[in-house]
Amino acid sequence: MYNKLEQRGLRNYFFFTYLLFWILIGVIGFLISLDVPALYQTILKNVCAWTPTFVILLMFKKLYPNTHLRDFFKSNFLGKTKPRYFIIIFLSQTAIFLGIVLVYMALNNLRLESIPFISASGLVPALLITATGGALGEELGWRAYALNVFQKKYSPLKSALFVGLVWGFWHLPLMIFSGYSGLELLYYCFFFLMAVLSLSVVITFFYNKGRSVLIAIWIHFLFNFSIALVTIDVLQLMIYLSAGYLLLAIILLITNKKELLSNRNDF
Repeated sequence: MYNKLEQRGLRNYFFFTYLLFWILIGVIGFLISLDVPALYQTILKNVCAWTPTFVILLMFKKLYPNTHLRDFFKSNFLGKTKPRYFIIIFLSQTAIFLGIVLVYMALNNLRLESIPFISASGLVPALLITATGGALGEELGWRAYALNVFQKKYSPLKSALFVGLVWGFWHLPLMIFSGYSGLELLYYCFFFLMAVLSLSVVITFFYNKGRSVLIAIWIHFLFNFSIALVTIDVLQLMIYLSAGYLLLAIILLITNKKELLSNRNDF
């Protein structure tokens, strides 16, 4: 059960993470108005994704008054998640991606060669951008810190949904500036949040297997990279992704009901 100090710390952490993110998004908007080269815009966008980690570092002494930063990193990056879980999640997420491609082909009456995959020349840049962006920059905040605090009071499922909501709405500026408007924007927000909530359940389940933030980064990276691999309409892609990850989350809940619904005592 987390105490009032931890509750206040969590609330302050979310506030400053949102605030810093909005400020950095505003800076990007200003740079875009100045026609700053796309490369610098991309770099700053990746810097924005590190906001959860920046705030953890800035607030660390208040959030963990009795813990050394080195020990925090050591405990989160040297967890004992078994290698098979990295393989299982890779196969599961690959299956979701292939399912999306097949559904897209069927609904649009396309052959495989007609699927708008990213070009070969764009693959390495996409890999580098994805690898150094959200997955690596966010998970020390969302899972290593926030999820663990929530799980002191709530079940893994509830904790995953709470973190998923905060994580999802943190992306609100990106939703607003997605280019959609009206009903399309509402649909995009809805399916984006559904995908993030489902992904949060998946990450929570595997993170709890060994409390290693590496598995959270791995899952987050594969999710983001699958989006970068195809150039189909983002709203359409988000609908498929939300369905695929919701199905995976439901399967995990059905097959691991006790593990996800029972409060843990080791946080």
